[in-house]
Amino acid sequence: MPRAFDERERAEIDATLRAAGTKLFRRKGVTKTTVDELARAASIAKGSFYAFYASKELLFFEIIEALHIEMRAPLLDAPPGGKRERAVFERMIGDLLEQASTEPLIHLMGQETELRAVIRRVPPEKLQSHERADQKFLESLIALWGDPKQPPDRDVVAARLTTALLVGLRRDFIGDRLFPHAFDSVVASFADCFFP
Repeated sequence: MPRAFDERERAEIDATLRAAGTKLFRRKGVTKTTVDELARAASIAKGSFYAFYASKELLFFEIIEALHIEMRAPLLDAPPGGKRERAVFERMIGDLLEQASTEPLIHLMGQETELRAVIRRVPPEKLQSHERADQKFLESLIALWGDPKQPPDRDVVAARLTTALLVGLRRDFIGDRLFPHAFDSVVASFADCFFP
C-alpha cells in the first residue's frame, strides 16, 4: 500500500510528475511512456503513482488541459485599449497556432493511436468537462472579440479554429513551401468570423 504524503509532499510530487510527464510524453508519446518511468522520475514507488493519477493517460490529459489554458489565455485578455483591431487579433491567433503547430504534446492528440489510448482511459465526466471548457472558451472569445451587433456563429468559429489547428498539425504534409500560405489563409479565415 502506498504511503500517505502530507500536503506539501503531494504538491511537490504532483509538480514533479507533471514535469516528468511533459518531458517523457514529448519524447516518447503516451503509449510508450510507462508508469514505472513516471514514478521513478518523481522518486516514488509505482503504486504511489496511482495515489495521484488513475492512469498515465489521465496525467497526460491534465497536462494537455493546463497547456490549453496557458495557450489560450492571451486571447481572453481584453483587446489593447479596449479597441477591437483585426491586425492585433490575427497576430494573436497566429501566435497561438504557431505555438500549437510546434508543440509535440498537441501533435500527440493528432495521432489516432495516442488519441484513442487517452480517450479510452480518461473518465467520461473528465472528457465532458473538457468539452464544456472548450465551449466556454469559444463563448468568451466571441463575447470579447466579436462584433456585438453581429456576433459570429459559435459553430463556424469552432470549425475554422479546428481547421486552423489541423493545418498546423499537418505542416509536414503541406510542406515548407506551401505552409506559410496555408497558415496565412487559415488565420485570415478565422479572423473573418470576427471582422466580417
